[in-house]
Parts: sequence; C-alpha cells; structure tokens
Amino acid sequence: MKARTVSLKWIVSHRHEVALFLLFAIYCFYFTTTSFLRFDNFHTGRFDLGNMDQAVWNTINGRIFQASNSNGVIISRLSAHADFMLILLSPFYLVWSHPKMLLLIQTLVVGAGAFFVYAIGKSIIKNKNIALVFAFTYLLNPAVQRTNLYDFHAVTLATTFLLGTYYFYLKKNYKYFTLFALLSALCKEQVWLIIALFGILLFIQQKKRLFGAIVFLASIGIFYFLIWYAIPQALGSQHFALAYYSDFGDSPSKVILTVLLSPQKILGIIFQPNRINYLIQLFSPHGYLSFLSPVYLIFAVPDLLINLLSSKQLFRELYYQYTANISPFIFIAAIHSVVLIKKRVPIIPSAFFIFYLLINSLIASYLYGPLPGTVRQDVKMYTYPIKNQKFISDYLAGIPKRYSVAVTNNVGSHVSQREQVFVIPSGVETADMVIFLRIGSNERKLIQKLKYNPNYELTIEKGEFVVFKKRVISN
Repeated sequence: MKARTVSLKWIVSHRHEVALFLLFAIYCFYFTTTSFLRFDNFHTGRFDLGNMDQAVWNTINGRIFQASNSNGVIISRLSAHADFMLILLSPFYLVWSHPKMLLLIQTLVVGAGAFFVYAIGKSIIKNKNIALVFAFTYLLNPAVQRTNLYDFHAVTLATTFLLGTYYFYLKKNYKYFTLFALLSALCKEQVWLIIALFGILLFIQQKKRLFGAIVFLASIGIFYFLIWYAIPQALGSQHFALAYYSDFGDSPSKVILTVLLSPQKILGIIFQPNRINYLIQLFSPHGYLSFLSPVYLIFAVPDLLINLLSSKQLFRELYYQYTANISPFIFIAAIHSVVLIKKRVPIIPSAFFIFYLLINSLIASYLYGPLPGTVRQDVKMYTYPIKNQKFISDYLAGIPKRYSVAVTNNVGSHVSQREQVFVIPSGVETADMVIFLRIGSNERKLIQKLKYNPNYELTIEKGEFVVFKKRVISN
C-alpha cells in the first residue's frame, strides 16, 4: 500500500512528464505500425528506403558507404549525399538486418524530439503546461509526421538532433552540444551550415569566443570541402542537385553569389503563390508565432532557401523529407515568441497560449496532416493492401543475396540487401532476376519482350507480380 501511495505521488508530481511519455508512446505505436504496413504493402520504394538500406547493409558487410544507382552501377553513397549517419546506424543491423530497423529507428528518434521540445519550452517559458502543449503540437505537426512516414532518410533524424543541439546550447552543456551538433551534421551535408550558425550564436550570445570561432570555421570548412570537392569527386561531376538551381548559375559559387547579389530576383521567386502556400503549411501550425522571433529562424534559412528556390516542386511538398532541418527552428522560434509576448503583454494568461497553440495545431493537422480523417489522410497502407502480400514477401526474401536484380521501384526496398540493384527499365537484359509489381503499360511491353528473350525464363506470373530469372547465373 505504501509503495502504491509513493507511486501515485510520483505520478502526480511528474504528471507532465508522464503525459508526455504517453503521447510519445502513442505516436511511436501509430507511426511504427503505419510505416511497417507501408513496407509490407509495397508503398515504400527503392528510392528512398531501398538505397538507404543497401548502404547500411553494405557497410555492416565491409563495403563501407556503398550502394548501386538505378543503373546497377556500384557507387559511393557520397556521390549523392554526405549522410554519414548511415554508417553509424549500421551496427543496429547486427541486431536485426532489415529495412524495418531503419523505419523503427526513425520513428523512435523523431518521436523523441518531443522531449527536447518540452525541455526547451520548460527552460525558456518556465511553464510546464505550455511546454507540454508545445511537445504535443510537435507530435501532431504535419511536416514532422509526413517526414517520418516517407520511407527513411538520415536527414529526418536531424530534426531531433538539432533540437538536442539547441537544448544543450541553452544549458551551456558544451560536451553534449558538440555531440548533438555532430550527429546533426552527419545526417546531410548542408546541416554543417546550420552548425556554423550555432558557432556565431556561441560567439555573440554566450561570449564563447574561441569555441564559437572553432565551431563556425570548422563547419564552414567541412561544408565547403563536401560541396566543392568530396561529393563532386565521388560523383564525377558537380553535386547533382545543382541542376535544380540552374537559373542561378552552373556551380555552387555562382549559385550562392547570385542568391546574395540578386535580392529582387530572390524575393520575386519567394513570393510566388506556390511558395507562399508552402510557407503557410510550415508556419500555420503555431499560428505564425515563429515570425516574432526571426533570430531563431535564421537557422532555418539555408534549407528554406534550398526549398524555395529549387525548380522542383517536390521540395515544397510536406510529403517529403525536405522540412527536416526547418521544423526544429520553427518550434524554437515559437517558444521564444511566447516569452516575448508574455513580457510585452503580461496580462495575457497562459491559458490563451495553450488554446491558441492547440487550435492552430489541430486545424493544420486536419488540413495538411496524414492522420486518418484528415483532408490529406495517408492511409493507403491500411485501405489498399497488396494482393498475395505474404507470398510475394516470402518469395523476395528467399532470393539469394548474390543475385543481381532489376525491379520496379516499389519492390526495391524488399531486395536491397545485395550489392547490385537495377531499377527497371535498367537491367532488364543483364540482371540475374527481373521483377515486376503493379504493372503499367511500359512494364507490360518489357514483360512481353522478356518472354521472347532466350536468356530468361518466366518464373512467376501471379496477378501483377511477374518474375523472370536468367537461365544461366554466374556465381
């Protein structure tokens, strides 16, 4: 009885933390279940879960940071991105060597960001109720949820790592600040620019002159090395993403100079309707509070410019991972804005901020989020299960890892743990096995062609699942 009384007292005295843990558990249960079902029902792809899984699997098998491109050419992952976090994740494959391990890690890490949001809010606002609401709005945030659901990307983990970086900066715990800054930067090359901005903040705000200068100069230097030398050398040309900014120049230097020296051109692009709509989706979950603390939004500027100025519309879709480095600072700025308003207008009660945050967050979730019952719900993994799912999954799992395979994109993440994976139409005459699922008109033409190819035999034709195997496979 005494132990029960003590437990109840502890729960009551830590009710905010208990509530936060329950919210975290609910979030992890739903998004782990949903992401696993996306995989099971072939809604994930070779791009991007498959190529991430392949790089991690190769690394744990001694071929560090290697993958194969859509043409089956074995390359360094560095030719695409400097997401060295994949190397750090590879030991988890000693426990469970499966793409779902990445999906599980992603959900747990992204969900854990709520604890940092709560801790930052509690430290700055000095109000546990408001801090808890901020943590709840983080878990409900459309950009956070959609990034979590869209396959796996190392940069998605940076959302939580950057929140941790700021929290330990706030607490002046420079050991853990450095750790989380490094974890963040290892998620993608441009994160080094964000860490460089932390160096400026250390130098100016916390008067850590030497440490701030080292962080800034080291981060800028690494970013420069990766963009101007390491990635181009691995790729054999300039960074592939430069093609999305061809209007600004044909090299990183020219693009940056154009952005800095052509403010009218940049503003003209940013204020286009589709860009404004993107910004609305990003900032409306907090009722645009973040704009009241623009200093903290400066950290989001590198990725905001990357997304807003890109010629590819998908960079401005919440569905993808491109908001991962922006979301943390929208929350941090909004938290600081609450303190600013409370100082300027102290008569505003805390209940107002709680109500304001909840209403805007719920509206944004309904309009832009993926949860069941929302306008843009993403529940196809529940409502459109693949026919013969177990048969197909078991068959794919049984393909020897020494075989090269050419597959439709939706099969790619199920056969990625091998050295060579082609994406159809590549590899249809060279891979050891050619596998089709959810067949379109182009695929039907290739299937008919392969049926008359003497080098291949039709092994399976079961609905929209068609498999060809090479008659002679070299070991």
